Amino acid sequence: MNQTISVIVPVYNVAEYLPQCADSILSQDYGDLEVIFIDDGSTDASGQLCDQYAAKDPRVRVIHQKNGGAAAAKNAGLRTATGDYLTFVDSDDYLEPAAYGFLMKTLLETNADAVQGSFREVYRNRAEEQRILAETLEGYDYLLRFPKDFSCALLWNKLYRRSIFDGVFFEEGHKIDDEYFTYQGFLRPRKVVRVDRIVYNYRKRASSVMSSPESAERLVLDCLDSAAKRRQKILDTLPELREAFDENYLDVIWYLSGNEGSTERSLQALKDSLRSYMGEKGRTFPPLFLWKGLSKLFLIPTPKLLALCKKTCKQIDLTDYFG
Repeated sequence: MNQTISVIVPVYNVAEYLPQCADSILSQDYGDLEVIFIDDGSTDASGQLCDQYAAKDPRVRVIHQKNGGAAAAKNAGLRTATGDYLTFVDSDDYLEPAAYGFLMKTLLETNADAVQGSFREVYRNRAEEQRILAETLEGYDYLLRFPKDFSCALLWNKLYRRSIFDGVFFEEGHKIDDEYFTYQGFLRPRKVVRVDRIVYNYRKRASSVMSSPESAERLVLDCLDSAAKRRQKILDTLPELREAFDENYLDVIWYLSGNEGSTERSLQALKDSLRSYMGEKGRTFPPLFLWKGLSKLFLIPTPKLLALCKKTCKQIDLTDYFG
């Protein structure tokens, strides 16, 4: 068996952070790595830095391509990867020491399809640990966690058997990627081991929360679109799980209706999605804990909803975020 871990790292204008990211990967205790840097049309020194690492370490491969977005970069990495094991790292983040050795040992000893670790959110002046409960999930139990636990959709705090994503690629052209992709590896019965050891450091950057009104609106619409497509995929392949993903879809609609990036267009899209859902045959009726919020979305005119949203949304303090 090929024991190589293919590490896919999309890179775009992160020269300030890339050395810490690359060093944290290449210094791992597990040495059988194929590190694929995809330079997605960077306009700073990121591409040159990737080439410098490739010149020093034969485990590094570099792909230079026109800017196509993070999903296109990750797809290029997937097409290039040759290892039987797969993981992802964002190029402004960094790994904990000995993370890959621990994850691989756990995966092989338990014969799991994936191992999920805890992670740390890193701000300029503080860090917050995001711990998960240590447990083993089998069958469709992990897939059923997706509606309840946002960390399931994250790409980068996991080690996977490459085979679970055979034929699966990222949907390009969106502001988000993971939500369209990760769950598709678990549409068949899988064994997933979750561990409470921190393996990854996620850098909180202002660019991830501060964007133009157009980008903020696009993010809301993409979140709605990804939830709708995931629900439809479940209905098509695993209809017995419908209730959980129906409720999740409604929960997403309700949550997005109060998003700081809301616009009249995005709120109207949420209204239309809710009306369409309520007209479906066989759909799950909204649970009581959601119905109050959904009824407001259903009944209140869009301009008034937008005014309420702008009034209640909290402003994010960016002073503790990286640039």
